[in-house]
Amino acid sequence: MTVTLIDPTVGPAISERRLAARPATLDGAVIGLINNGKTHGREILERIADNLCAKYRIRDTILVTKPNSAFPAAPEQIEKLTKGATAIIAAIGD
Repeated sequence: MTVTLIDPTVGPAISERRLAARPATLDGAVIGLINNGKTHGREILERIADNLCAKYRIRDTILVTKPNSAFPAAPEQIEKLTKGATAIIAAIGD
């Protein structure tokens, strides 16, 4: 499986990169959730997941929690998300 990273910055850097393909719908999707370890990050993601589940027929969610916001997700967490998730959402809590 190929993983495409998206640069969220605004400016010329975006025009130089291809954006990842978006699913046509989230019906039947598995949503990956990355909690950065800050206070309330998990609650924010759970609220987002609840809202998506109310609007779409979400099949499942996969939640991973980083030890803290200063470090990237562990390789096994990234593998779990890339193998199982249709779309991935990261949250910054506080």
